[in-house]
Amino acid sequence: MGKDQRGKYQRRDKIARLISWGHWFTFANIILCLFVGLLYVEASPESPSTIGTLYMLVSWLGHFAFLPFVFFIILIFPFCLIVPYSKVLRGLAALVASFGLIALVADALFFRQYGYHLNTYSLAQMIKDAEAVFTGASFVIISAVLLGFLLIVGIELLLANLAWKRLSDLQRKKIGAPATAVFVLCFFVSHSVHVWADASLYTPITQQDDMFPLSYPTTAKTLMAKHGVIDVESYQARQQMLMATDKIKLKYPKQPLLCSKKDFEQPATIILFNEYSENINAALAGSGLTQTQVTMLAHPRQEGGLFQFLYGLPDFYQDTIERQKVMPAYLKPLNDFNIEMNWYLSEQWNTDELSLSQFTDEISTESLQSFTGRNNQRINVILLTEDNTDQLSGILAKAQQHQVLVSYLSPKDQSGLLGKEQFALANMTVPLWQSNLELPKQPIAGLMDIIPTVMDDRIACAGSFKNYTNGESLHSQKPRWPLIETYSPYIVIYDEAEITILDNSGQFNVYSSPEFTLKKGSEPPVPVLIDALKDLKRFTETQESGN
Repeated sequence: MGKDQRGKYQRRDKIARLISWGHWFTFANIILCLFVGLLYVEASPESPSTIGTLYMLVSWLGHFAFLPFVFFIILIFPFCLIVPYSKVLRGLAALVASFGLIALVADALFFRQYGYHLNTYSLAQMIKDAEAVFTGASFVIISAVLLGFLLIVGIELLLANLAWKRLSDLQRKKIGAPATAVFVLCFFVSHSVHVWADASLYTPITQQDDMFPLSYPTTAKTLMAKHGVIDVESYQARQQMLMATDKIKLKYPKQPLLCSKKDFEQPATIILFNEYSENINAALAGSGLTQTQVTMLAHPRQEGGLFQFLYGLPDFYQDTIERQKVMPAYLKPLNDFNIEMNWYLSEQWNTDELSLSQFTDEISTESLQSFTGRNNQRINVILLTEDNTDQLSGILAKAQQHQVLVSYLSPKDQSGLLGKEQFALANMTVPLWQSNLELPKQPIAGLMDIIPTVMDDRIACAGSFKNYTNGESLHSQKPRWPLIETYSPYIVIYDEAEITILDNSGQFNVYSSPEFTLKKGSEPPVPVLIDALKDLKRFTETQESGN
């Protein structure tokens, strides 16, 4: 045999040995990934069926065996052919595996915290979390992170070298082929079962779509079904579905309100007109009030707008609140601190359709004539109609020393608008006027934000406003994106560049903002949709409440 021939065989043997080593190194990383994969399994809700549990087990084995194998094929196998030098290849493989494992661990921790995986939409949140951790972080924390990184690199180098040194022993083992067969079988079985589940809408399986990273993409319907917003049985029958408000188990407030009183004595007066009118707005413009730079969204229905303002909740909860006659949670701490909240109705206010007593019996109303504008510590809410425009100047004169906010429950008449066009920003926006307040510019806000804004100066509660409202204080400088609203039977997500409208059957449309042009084929990003559904269901008791 010639020298060239021997060299050719030696190179072939070396490549074969490197490929064999790569298989065993990948197998070791599969075991590591399976352990990391348990973090996803533990953070996800328990499947309600045996089939769903078995699918989770099979999917876990198949998916976390598939990920390292793909990385081996793409990033390591070509170098076995191009650079057949074991020392170089071991170092390169260890480095690649280290970064892959670190990314997987980071994604697992992020998933446990927020419920979705790292991608272009969630990187901003991850960077924000990292800044919060490292800003002012001690030397111990920074050292621990660096040591963690070095530990993973060290483990991968150890595995790479052990696999090379013990390769002959490993090749004599009889576990390679059976283990590979199990992983491959699990991978194909899990995908085959998922095809059946997706076709038959078997939710114990389809609700696991977003559990593992780089897995089957979740659709808007499966996410809405997972969070209990749509009724899957009706969806299967292709019948009209309602958001399951009759099945809501209300948990309001989220936690007992532990509040303290702030040293603030100025009274507040909130004036709300039932519907936007040019005549009213012209009167407000000449009243000495200042129009804020807040893009305030009203509610298409006056009754829904009144509910949103009163409770600071989406109208998703309105039917449940009406049935249970639950009082607004913030009234108790106000009473504890002797801060009066008085409600005044004009004679023209339609008490049949817009009655506060339909929500709770804890609120008593007074006539508009009894409003005196006393400057003691109190909050006044005045409900008016366009017929009361001529009385506005007198009301504002009495409230001259007060913090004043004036807005509308609903936009101008929308009967001429077609379909979902009513939810365009231009058709939903109403002015917000103020006096004796300095509210920063806000690109999006809703009626749910008015009560938190007034409370912000008067009481401070543990957990801020999150325990009793979906609204936020307009004193905050932070732009509020996205804004999640429910205008039954629709869920509307207002984001900086898009408006997503989901109906009660899980169908959705995505429009550009603010032009409101339909974006055909677009689907809301999964992280945005998950956050929206979680925020919407914050005050419900569900199986996922612990996650």
